[in-house]
Amino acid sequence: MKCYFFGTFNPVHIGHIEIAKFIEKEKKYGEVIFVPAYNPPHKKVLNYKDRVNMLKINNLKVNEIESRQEGVTYTYKIIEKLGKCYFIIGYDAFLEIETWKNPEYLKENLYFLVLPRKTVKNLNEFEKLKQKGYNFEILNFEQIDISSEEIRRKKANKESLNGLVTKETEKYINEHRLYETMA
Repeated sequence: MKCYFFGTFNPVHIGHIEIAKFIEKEKKYGEVIFVPAYNPPHKKVLNYKDRVNMLKINNLKVNEIESRQEGVTYTYKIIEKLGKCYFIIGYDAFLEIETWKNPEYLKENLYFLVLPRKTVKNLNEFEKLKQKGYNFEILNFEQIDISSEEIRRKKANKESLNGLVTKETEKYINEHRLYETMA
């Protein structure tokens, strides 16, 4: 099975990269493949090409399958094309998995690698999901406290991005004048 990391990556940051390194180091899930959202139904994002380029300049493996979809892209539609796989997901998003489009299909085709929060709560919610047949593992990964929103805000305020993104990403952001205003 392949291991996919879905997200907007708006922009990709050190936290995303460290997650991928950690999972690849475990050696049981294989190489992490980033799948940037093309037209997410829940967020306004920077154009797709720039987000893909920022992933690629960091030598991350990227699958651009979402760019070939019509309209709003739902995870289950992409998984129908990719097949059964490992799926990296945040703690909060996983607890909301049953609100996603076609959660039964996701349950049958995904093994979730759940990224923990510093404070773990709702353990009975995880137990309920396990009883319903969801296959998952809560990773022993110490979350890095960085958000793409924080990066966009700092850039709009002309603050340093040091320690939040790689030098390559910062150079790309500066050269293309990205995130200079908060949208």
